Amino acid sequence: MFQLMRVCEPHFFPALHFHPECEIMLVLKGTGIRFVGDSMERFQPGDLVFYGRDIPHFYQNDRNFYQQVSDSAAQAIVIYFKEDFLGKEFWELPNIIQLKKLFANSKRGVKFTGKVKTDLEKQIKRLDDNRDSLGKLIDLLSILQVMANSREYELLSSRGFVLPVDEDECKRMNDVYQYIINHYVLNPSLEEVSIVANMSPSAFCRYFKQHSNKTYTQFLNEIKIGNACKLLMDNKLPISQICFEVGFNNFTHFNSQFRRIVGVTPSQYQRQHLSAG
Repeated sequence: MFQLMRVCEPHFFPALHFHPECEIMLVLKGTGIRFVGDSMERFQPGDLVFYGRDIPHFYQNDRNFYQQVSDSAAQAIVIYFKEDFLGKEFWELPNIIQLKKLFANSKRGVKFTGKVKTDLEKQIKRLDDNRDSLGKLIDLLSILQVMANSREYELLSSRGFVLPVDEDECKRMNDVYQYIINHYVLNPSLEEVSIVANMSPSAFCRYFKQHSNKTYTQFLNEIKIGNACKLLMDNKLPISQICFEVGFNNFTHFNSQFRRIVGVTPSQYQRQHLSAG
């Protein structure tokens, strides 16, 4: 009826993928960048997202999680279930408008925040404690009910996002993403990345925009800024050095891109994070 997995690996599986099952993922340990459709955000312990069927997503851990000598580990609780796991007749019941809205929103990825996220974390962690199948089902329905009635959430992917056509397209996009993620500091050119996609630069520009809902330059800058956020939170390097560590050659341009993508300046972001910690 549904599958519950407790993930404990050196790092999360960093490949763009999609599947016909819905998915709830609660990060227990690990940091990095989460990709959902055309959304890209940093994740940390407590990150909780409900994915609808067929929405591409993946979690890219920070570099220390991929080092051979590392005590880091990525941990999560993941729940998989089909949208009609209660039977198609269930969706014909009256008075389930909020639940239908939740599942409709899940096709863009729903991130829960605030107090409801704390409440859901506790429920999800308790889900595996109930060994009785009926008890587990009741617990899952309770989780979905809380999600459906909550207003403390954000939709991740935009309405304009276009799903990959098939697994081959998903693999091509994954190859492109991984190349950019691994080489962003070197500012790979459009020509270099188009070779990875086995396309001409002009064809790749159209393809990338269609499948990511953003230009290559926008995506590259978002990768840089996402990694800059991590360095700002670590608070080990001056901001002027972080600019160059993530591949920017001009501090003014770094500041303007950071403000455009994050909404605040690097120094404001760092102060907010350190005060919250």
